[in-house]
Amino acid sequence: MNRTEFMTHLAALLQDIPVEERRDAMQYYNDYFDDAGVENEQQVIKELESPQKVAAKIKADFKMSGQDAGNGQFTETGYQDARFEQMAAPSAGYAAEDSARQQKNDRTLKIVLIILIVLVGLPVALPLAAGILAAVFGIIAGVFGVLLALVAASFAIAVAGVSLVVAGVIYLLPELAVGLALIGVGLIISVIGVIFLVGSVKLCAVAIPGICRGIVWLCRRPFQRKVVA
Repeated sequence: MNRTEFMTHLAALLQDIPVEERRDAMQYYNDYFDDAGVENEQQVIKELESPQKVAAKIKADFKMSGQDAGNGQFTETGYQDARFEQMAAPSAGYAAEDSARQQKNDRTLKIVLIILIVLVGLPVALPLAAGILAAVFGIIAGVFGVLLALVAASFAIAVAGVSLVVAGVIYLLPELAVGLALIGVGLIISVIGVIFLVGSVKLCAVAIPGICRGIVWLCRRPFQRKVVA
């Protein structure tokens, strides 16, 4: 027997009481089923035992007009049964238990999802992170190489200029014109080499500390806590 069958049978058994009392009684038991919830429908039917017993109780209480109706009576708010008022509390307990169970299931599901994401993402994230780090360090190494190459090239130009000056001095005695030309070109190249060398050294003095500070900042960034304004 389900709720519909129970209430239909009960309504048929209450045909011999006034319409108003019958309506109040039906409303009361409908509300009681609603409060208990669909999941507790069979438990309510089991506790009520049968439509015949409920109908007999309603009729007995109705006949005791002006007297204490025992476990229940009709009032302005409908038929009230102390036995069922005591049963109403468990329905609230069922709802609280279901809510707690649902919250526990949600937490478990979240934990499982996080574990799955970590397990699936690690094979992709680790190589990707390693590739990014390798690219960053490759760029840094390339910048260092360019700076050192500038210094080396500038130094080589200065040395070449000095070498030409020395060669020009050697050629002064046998070939005065050639010697003077070599000395002149050597001096020009030496000056250019020295200028480039000084510039390269200054550039390194500014760029290398800046790159080092940037590397330190990048390494410390993941461990810095966000400041909440």
